[in-house]
Amino acid sequence: MKTVGDDFFDLLAASFEQVRARALLEQEKASAEADLRASNARLEALLGEVNHRVANSLQLVSAMVRLQATALTDPSAREALEDTQRRIQAIAQVHRRLYTSNDVESVDMQEYLGALVDELAETWSTEALPRALSLAAEPIRLPTDRAVSLGVIVTELVTNACKYAYPNSGGEVRVALRRIDDDVFLLAVEDDGCGIPEDAVPRGTGLGTKLIRAMAQSLQSIVEYDPTHTGVRATLRAAVR
Repeated sequence: MKTVGDDFFDLLAASFEQVRARALLEQEKASAEADLRASNARLEALLGEVNHRVANSLQLVSAMVRLQATALTDPSAREALEDTQRRIQAIAQVHRRLYTSNDVESVDMQEYLGALVDELAETWSTEALPRALSLAAEPIRLPTDRAVSLGVIVTELVTNACKYAYPNSGGEVRVALRRIDDDVFLLAVEDDGCGIPEDAVPRGTGLGTKLIRAMAQSLQSIVEYDPTHTGVRATLRAAVR
């Protein structure tokens, strides 16, 4: 026959068992979380290494294209290869940013576009035809693929402005990137040059125009040109993700 004391000890034993079971669950949960953190760290390290190798490979390809361009005597062929090199550099810059940052999945566009615009200014500005390239960018982070698309678009638009906006004089090219709201950003590239005639046909091979259109489509957007602007003002609105 059970006594009150027996009931008390049974209740106490059941309580201890619940505490022990809860402690085991917490321990298993902590162990699983630790394993997940370790796995994430390994994946991030692997992604960083991949981006490092991609950046190095693109840098090598860029150097080879540059050497080939300097060996050519045909101005049109040399210009085409130089344009190709700039496109490769725009992509390589993204991967350099990824492996030198703590975030291997997104790119700080303020830093990235800053480096990109500096490279383009170094390429296009000469004593005879100075080009003042300026950037006003908010610190927006974009996923890698969207950052690449935007970088190629900026490279093409700035290159077009530097080539055609001021044919016989120096001039300014401005790049701006800002948020419209939490989910959408606005890119603008503009100059105060000679503008685009209404009946103008694409100059050169037309590859730059096709690239701009393709990269804009990858962002589910289009590049629009402001007809009221003196010179050329190209804008693109797209989602951050």
